[in-house]
Amino acid sequence: MLIFLVKTTKIDSSITHIRPRFKLIVPYSQEEMLERLRSLLESAPKNINGKLIDNHIVLNIAGNDVHYWSPQLNFRVEKHEQDPSHSVISGLIGPRPAVWTLFMFIYFSVGIVGFFISSFGLSKWLLGEYSHLLLAFPIAVLFMLTAYLTGRYGKKLAKDQIVILKQFVRDAVNLEKD
Repeated sequence: MLIFLVKTTKIDSSITHIRPRFKLIVPYSQEEMLERLRSLLESAPKNINGKLIDNHIVLNIAGNDVHYWSPQLNFRVEKHEQDPSHSVISGLIGPRPAVWTLFMFIYFSVGIVGFFISSFGLSKWLLGEYSHLLLAFPIAVLFMLTAYLTGRYGKKLAKDQIVILKQFVRDAVNLEKD
């Protein structure tokens, strides 16, 4: 998990994470921060669509810029436990839920089917019978690697949109660009 405090003023998306997380401690109370976000959402550019529900904020790319790999930024604003004059913003940047669900379905389906078919092929091999089912393991690994690389490619396509969403949060908490 990525954690950044207000002293460092960074919102980072590490290249090693499909859905990087962030955490900021900001020098505004929860109510002040939510009000800042409300006013910023009202004056948001046309390419950003945001929803504020209680203390949870969801930011999406809107308009003609939307494509299959467009990211979504989810975060929540909570009271800081030790200092009530501060608040904690924590969230994640990643693909939209439909895209994320599809990739998790692919990973789990291929993994489970590959495991059971490979286990069956291995048991036949241990009994002295040859089985083409042993090839299921490298094929499953190949499919999972393909899905992973496709996700990485999609993340590269969404890189500019991720910067736009991160800048929205920076503007809300008055952070400079990292």
